Amino acid sequence: MLFLDLRWVIFVLLLATISIVSLTVRLARWRRRERRASPLTPEGVHTVLERASFGWLMLDGPRSYRYANPYARRLLGLTSPDGLLPEAAWVPLLEEDRGAARQEMGAMGRYRRVSLPSDRVVRWWVTPWNEMDIVVVMEATAQHRAEQAASYLFSALSHELRTPIGTILTHLEILLLPDVSEEIRQQSLHLLQTETRRMARLINQMLELGRLETSVEIERRPVDLLALVEQAIAQSAPQAEGREIDLSLHAQTLLPLVVGQEGRLLQVFLNLLDNGIKYSRPGDRVIVSLGRVEEGVECIVRDTGPGIPAEHLPHVTRRFYRAVPRKIEGSGLGLTLVEEILRRHQSRLELQSRTVGEETGTRVRFVLSILPEEVRA
Repeated sequence: MLFLDLRWVIFVLLLATISIVSLTVRLARWRRRERRASPLTPEGVHTVLERASFGWLMLDGPRSYRYANPYARRLLGLTSPDGLLPEAAWVPLLEEDRGAARQEMGAMGRYRRVSLPSDRVVRWWVTPWNEMDIVVVMEATAQHRAEQAASYLFSALSHELRTPIGTILTHLEILLLPDVSEEIRQQSLHLLQTETRRMARLINQMLELGRLETSVEIERRPVDLLALVEQAIAQSAPQAEGREIDLSLHAQTLLPLVVGQEGRLLQVFLNLLDNGIKYSRPGDRVIVSLGRVEEGVECIVRDTGPGIPAEHLPHVTRRFYRAVPRKIEGSGLGLTLVEEILRRHQSRLELQSRTVGEETGTRVRFVLSILPEEVRA
């Protein structure tokens, strides 16, 4: 019996030993995993900062830094993870904020928006930490441009709306007169309709331009340019017929697909056709030509109208610029919008015009990129 009891005791002790060893091994593995996974260790914090989508700068002395993560180095033009700050215009501003943040120890740090020489705009936040100063940096270029575009949009819009609003108010007052004649009444109603349309067109084009300028990029897909131009001509045909303008399309067969945003490219052709029709004389022609060139697909919209005087030609893509009398309806934004859309398609607007001689008229040219061979395959 004693022998059996000893065997049981040995068995229990052996089982307990195995359990303890197994538990110890598992605990050691768990601790190793935790150390590797935990971002709270110095190594973990460094890894997080190296991959962060914001700038982290640790300043340890006048114009010197102990650590700058890749985002901060790229944004501020720093060449190494530690060292001296460059001789740049933004550095004195940063030093000023460091001093102010230390004087306001109870505050939440110092914020500032700064323009860099690289045409970038950054926002930083500076706060003391022991003997060092921590700077968190974020790029704010897109936000700054959006704010500028919005400010310009409202400023320009308010300026341009003064004339039509003044005209509308004047003719509304005329219509309220008790003894206004039917002829004057009809004239006032016609002017009200014209100015209201002008306002609507102006507002829509300004909003379109604002959206384009504040968007980061446009979605580009394969586009059948020939079908798109045929659609634009079909939409413009009633306007051309009303003004006795001949619309035509000359295109090479088997044109490759271009890369772009279909809706925006349709806007380009509609605006160019609208200009060609509006500023041409009865009996003139507006011709769209499409052809393959080395750079892509060449697009030409030309008319046989009176042309644009040479002194106006360099300015016609400026906002609200009108090279012709304002009696012709328009917002002065059509070519501005066209130029911006083409710029977003990595293309450039080329303008030529003749006002004298037998062949007068305006010629607009641009080239659109084609779909790469590997994508077409």
